[in-house]
Amino acid sequence: MEVYLNNAATSWPKPEVVYRAVDAFLRRHGASQGRGGFRRSREATSIIEDCRRKLAEFLNAPDPSRIIFTKNCSEALNTAIKGVLRRGDHVITSSMEHNSVWRPLKTLEKKGVISLTEIKCGQRGDIDLDAVKDAFQPRTRLLVCTHASNVTGTIFPLAELAELAHGHNTLLLVDAAQTAGVLPLDIDEMGIDLLAVSGHKGLLGPQGTGALYIASDLILETLMEGGTGSSSLLPFQPVELPGRFEVGTHNGPGLAGLGAALDFIITTGVNEIRTKEHRLTGLVIDRLLSIPGVVVYGPQDPDQQVGVVSFNILDVNPEDVGSVLDEVYNIMVRTGLHCAPQAHRTIGTIGRGTVRVSPSFFNTEDEIIYFLDAVREIASQAGSARAVKSEKSDYITGYKIQQTSPCFTDGSRVRVVASLSRDISELFPYLNAVLRGDFDQERMLFTCSYGERPIVLQAQQVTVGKTEDMATAGEILDAVVAILNKVAAKRETIVPTTLPQFQLSPFDIYKYFPRTNCRDCGEVTCLAFAAGVIQGQHTLEQCPQLKEEKKAVLEEKLADYFAHLLPKGDELEL
Repeated sequence: MEVYLNNAATSWPKPEVVYRAVDAFLRRHGASQGRGGFRRSREATSIIEDCRRKLAEFLNAPDPSRIIFTKNCSEALNTAIKGVLRRGDHVITSSMEHNSVWRPLKTLEKKGVISLTEIKCGQRGDIDLDAVKDAFQPRTRLLVCTHASNVTGTIFPLAELAELAHGHNTLLLVDAAQTAGVLPLDIDEMGIDLLAVSGHKGLLGPQGTGALYIASDLILETLMEGGTGSSSLLPFQPVELPGRFEVGTHNGPGLAGLGAALDFIITTGVNEIRTKEHRLTGLVIDRLLSIPGVVVYGPQDPDQQVGVVSFNILDVNPEDVGSVLDEVYNIMVRTGLHCAPQAHRTIGTIGRGTVRVSPSFFNTEDEIIYFLDAVREIASQAGSARAVKSEKSDYITGYKIQQTSPCFTDGSRVRVVASLSRDISELFPYLNAVLRGDFDQERMLFTCSYGERPIVLQAQQVTVGKTEDMATAGEILDAVVAILNKVAAKRETIVPTTLPQFQLSPFDIYKYFPRTNCRDCGEVTCLAFAAGVIQGQHTLEQCPQLKEEKKAVLEEKLADYFAHLLPKGDELEL
């Protein structure tokens, strides 16, 4: 089963009518809007203007000419922000904004054009209306906020925010990237002055489509200038909309697809779409909250959020969770900071971000259950790792597993990083009495191996690679701790190693490989490939970029290296 759950970035799949509309435009029309009086150009113009009319009706915008097509929501937001603000203006925004709001505002602030107030939202992503009310100043020109967070899904109260803004003679700009096509939007009723939407998310259109609504009483400066297909004698941009802001050739196939997507949404009904996403989102939240070790961020209530849910598994890097979901379960989610660092600062996840799952109207309950079962399995492995304890001793009392990650070739296997209860680096010179390894005095590392499992010892850290499961990792870590305790107890009788016994470490081997992404080695970087060679997962012949003279030297060194790392007899009992 393949499951796509990254609809907050781009919705997929699209309605069948979208594919047909894009194909038909390219095959039957193909001309540019307003760039010719011939039939195909007129047809292209008609299709694009029909899409504009549909979007205006869908948003209840009184004048379709005030709908400006852009290539995405980011361009729409930049057009609004940089078009409406003047030197000396003050702007209010929230801490849950996407970088497409945050970066333009911070750039204008850095240039001394505007002053900026950021309203710190609650840990669930909710905005404090009293804080917004207190933030208005005599020069406040713009209140800009998201309709729903792309990190937590939290829905903002637009009607109340519009009332506050207009009560202080301030414009309201809304980022509706996550809500257009999912929640009802009524520009007139909600009192929105500027509205930016994405065409390829909830509106179900192709990538490369977006739009900006500009209220009838607003005149904005242009973001760029160029050909508009009309008023060509003018040395400056025309004032008439939409041509003033639609520079260059339109994305005809994309807008044809967006028009078809709007037909699908209108026929299906936004309320019907919202009802299904609400049900799937509620299922995700309820089941995630029931899994031990899983932390869910945001409102945790589908009534208060759109289909965007962020979560983490304790002690597991979210990127690793995403990799395992992809490589093992064929489930597509997004991890990291989601282009919204301020939002992650707000909810306390700025360090590594979160795993974000975003279902859509086209997902099924079976797909959601499959995803939840996968998360439960991953969390269970992490939980068993956290439960592993070593026996107490005089020297090391235990360890705690702090990180797991999938291997390069088999996502069902893991590497484990464990923190020890004390600094063990003083034992490194003595370890060769028990382990055949590589002591690197400069880096203070001791590297050894058991079978195909590399073990790297650092000051208060043990890294075990390529284990079958968390139980195996726990057994290996227990054995390593036992060996360290044994060496600590007998070091008075052991002759220390004062120099590195072997000159090739896993870190030194990297110098034989190119430092850039390798076009011929698949999807891994050459550094990752080198690590795979060390761990027996790749062969040198698999890297065409490795020069022959270096390959010969490296083959000889590797042969000696792996022979050197074999454990001595039965002394290493793992």
